[in-house]
Amino acid sequence: MSMARLRISHGKGYDDLLMNDRAHDLPLCPEGDFRFWGGVGIAALLASVIGCLAGLPALLPMEAVAPTAIQRLSAAGASVVWLVLCAGAGAAAFAAIALVRGRPPGSALDITSRAFACVAVAALTNFVPIDQPMLKLAFDGLSFAVACAFLARSAFRIATLDAFAAMAVGTGIVGALAAVAFVITWAVRPG
Repeated sequence: MSMARLRISHGKGYDDLLMNDRAHDLPLCPEGDFRFWGGVGIAALLASVIGCLAGLPALLPMEAVAPTAIQRLSAAGASVVWLVLCAGAGAAAFAAIALVRGRPPGSALDITSRAFACVAVAALTNFVPIDQPMLKLAFDGLSFAVACAFLARSAFRIATLDAFAAMAVGTGIVGALAAVAFVITWAVRPG
């Protein structure tokens, strides 16, 4: 059917049909300045690392009563590795959501920088001090996941359902990597 025929036969609805086709071709991640999102992520990461190095009790293991320099450095390194791992999982999860929606994901650099910013800012919820170990673990996991989803909704300008779906996919990726790491650690354990 030609464009002129569509215009005549559909009248006012033709513009809606054309708009939907164009919206479907737009990338899911809007073009933006990756340096801004990278800067936000690095600032939040630095806050987390400084908190670990300062020995904030909420960021260190519960058994560390008087944390040594090695425990502080270990917590800072673990925080950096965790955030990079979660940012990679978040970027992959966003690409999966774009695939499910049938839209191009957008620039990989934009996706990665936005995912890193979301994860790093959400990690600041770990600063909340809770004395009970199991309650602290549950709060950190839940608050991190919910904060990531709502931050992703704003950063990527996607629907809330898509943001929580991306968070669930990212959690699955991190869980699968943790299971593989556990199996490898168990397999090479001496004795």
